[in-house]
Amino acid sequence: MIISRALASCLALAAMLTSAQAHRLKLFATLEDGTISGYAFFVGSGRAQDADLRISDESGKEIAAMRTDSQGTYRWKVPAAKTYRLVANTGDGHIAETLIDRARFSGVSTNVTDSTTGDEDGPASNGTNAAHIERIVDAAVARQMRPLIEAYEAAEGRTRFNDIMGGIGMIVGLAGLAMFAQARRRETKP
Repeated sequence: MIISRALASCLALAAMLTSAQAHRLKLFATLEDGTISGYAFFVGSGRAQDADLRISDESGKEIAAMRTDSQGTYRWKVPAAKTYRLVANTGDGHIAETLIDRARFSGVSTNVTDSTTGDEDGPASNGTNAAHIERIVDAAVARQMRPLIEAYEAAEGRTRFNDIMGGIGMIVGLAGLAMFAQARRRETKP
């Protein structure tokens, strides 16, 4: 009787944890043509509409604040090549963050000024230099990779079969341990 109650409690807890996981907030961000864009979404659900989005630099200073639109998307024109932290908050306890590292700006388009050198990215007067070609290739690759990165982000948050089986195995193991302890107690009673 005690074991069946314990097993029922474990199953109820597992169901609550699965539903909490399914409603986790994630933030997708990509850098293309000097603009950070993306969307906030709930794993296993829809996009986070009208979520608060804060953008800060590597020192923690807030650079920009905005809200996601009706599709949960956002766009922000980058003023300089730095590391940026984006934090989305739906206001009901769901918070997600992501980082756009300074290194991702190496191939960014022609209008982002690097704050360390003061040089503006762009082609040389003849338009054929290697840096310009590298930026063009990086921009093309970023456009092609975006759907793959989006699919990876969405799949990463989903509960997998292995996760479920691992949880069930844990419950069965705990129930077995409880039965073993109960049997030992019966043996020691006079």
